[in-house]
Amino acid sequence: MDRGTRGPLVFAAALVLVTALWLLFTGSFKPHESIAGAASVAGTMVFLTIVYRHELQGIDLRWNDALALWRAPWYVITGISEITLALLKDLAGQRAESIFRVCGFHTAKADPHLVTRRALATAYTSVAPNFIVIGIDYRQSRMLFHQIQRSAVPRMTKNLGAEVGSREGAAGDSAARSEAPEQAR
Repeated sequence: MDRGTRGPLVFAAALVLVTALWLLFTGSFKPHESIAGAASVAGTMVFLTIVYRHELQGIDLRWNDALALWRAPWYVITGISEITLALLKDLAGQRAESIFRVCGFHTAKADPHLVTRRALATAYTSVAPNFIVIGIDYRQSRMLFHQIQRSAVPRMTKNLGAEVGSREGAAGDSAARSEAPEQAR
C-alpha cells in the first residue's frame, strides 16, 4: 500500500484513537467537556495532517529494538536512587552536579531503521529519572542529554545506537556543567 492510498486509513485510525483517548481520560460526556474535546481532537488532527503531509520519514521497528524496554524498570530504580542521593547531598549543602553530556549516536536522516532507533532511544532513555534526552542530531551523530547525577549511559541506549567513547574526552563523552550564577545559589 503506497502513501497515497494509506493516507485516509491512517487519518481515520488517528481520529478514532485520539477521540477514544480523550473519552478515556475525561470519562465524561458533559456539554462543556465535549466541546473542549471536539476542539482538541480537531486541533490534533490538523497537526497530524500537516506533519503527515510534510514528513516523508518511514519507520522500521524491529523486535529486538522494541524489546530493549525490558531494561527500563532497572534504570528507573537506579535513577530514583541517584536522584535521592543528589537530593540528600543538596540538603546537606553540597550542590548536585547537574550536567549536560554528549555522546556519539549511530543515526541517519533517511534510514527508517535508524530513525526508529533514534526515537526509541529518546523515549526509553528519558524514562529513567536521571536522564533527559534533549535531542539526537543526525547531522553530527551525537546525542545530548542532561543528568542531575553523573552515571553510565544505559546499556539499552547503547544497544539502540549510543557510542560512548567514540567522541572527544577520555571519559567517553563530553560533559559541561550547568553553572548557575552565584546570586542564584
